[in-house]
Amino acid sequence: MTKVVDLSAEKTADLLLINDRDLSYAKLRFDDRSIATLKSHLGVLSDDLARALCWAAVWDMHRDAEISTSDFMQVAFSGLKGETDDAIVSIVVSQLTTSVEAFATDANRDGYREKFADALWQLASGAKPASDLQLIYARAFAANAFTPDQISNLREVLNGSIKGLKLDTDLRWYLLIALTERGATTKSELEAELAKDNTTTGNIAFETALAAFPNSEAKAYAFNKVRDDSAATSIRSALVSGFQRPSQRHLLAPFVDLYFDNLITEWDSKSYEGAAKFVTGMYPSWVVSDLTVEKTNAWLNGAGKDAPVVLRKLVKESQDGLIRALKVQKLDK
Repeated sequence: MTKVVDLSAEKTADLLLINDRDLSYAKLRFDDRSIATLKSHLGVLSDDLARALCWAAVWDMHRDAEISTSDFMQVAFSGLKGETDDAIVSIVVSQLTTSVEAFATDANRDGYREKFADALWQLASGAKPASDLQLIYARAFAANAFTPDQISNLREVLNGSIKGLKLDTDLRWYLLIALTERGATTKSELEAELAKDNTTTGNIAFETALAAFPNSEAKAYAFNKVRDDSAATSIRSALVSGFQRPSQRHLLAPFVDLYFDNLITEWDSKSYEGAAKFVTGMYPSWVVSDLTVEKTNAWLNGAGKDAPVVLRKLVKESQDGLIRALKVQKLDK
């Protein structure tokens, strides 16, 4: 470590932000004192650019396994209370979902889920009526509601409980899909919604909902239909979205072997777009375990050893996300 003599008598800053004005490309890191400050004060930083740099650096530290899910959540909750940039809020909410669902251990995940959804509920309830932030937080709450009380609140959102939130057709489907994932709807309710919105968009949302039901039959339906050569690209995308629900990872585990068994067949029988949708979309990204990594290696070194370079690249890139997640999980004690 280099000692800077000119600063030896200076008071230690509570927050040390290198490259403050973003004048150069740099990979930033915070010391423990700065992280502690961000946990309580990120949301009150008045400089938009400095705040954005802090957001980016904290997430980069988290992805590189330098801070845990618990640390990142504390910083994020502090920052979101004062963040007004819609784009940043959307990004951070997505990062929080990844942190909870991929970077947390199985033992701690449910506790994080409850805290995360509670925070989102408070933010949605306190947001300015009819604002973009209100919509962002409402959708995020729907995607992350976990406890029975939170799921009950989600149903109330669908019934119009949040003042100013416009329940258009797209949002209604989004909320219904979230409720379906949690076993809080029926197929009859979805069919009734489809009867009111029998459009291309409505039918796509209906397919996502069918794949999101929390049972093995729904997952098998999605897995098989994604492979159907007659399925439109939009339907395949909808089915992948409904299939890949992190809260249902226990239902996805039985499809890991089927995924690898069908990789080469799917690649050889479809156009690049259709094949790539299966390869990347159906990879067991939420089955975060050493076993999934091992099965990926077994395919790469076995059945896929002589597979096309592009196919191997897509599989390896998907595996990289799992390897990263397992590395970060080691901090979540």
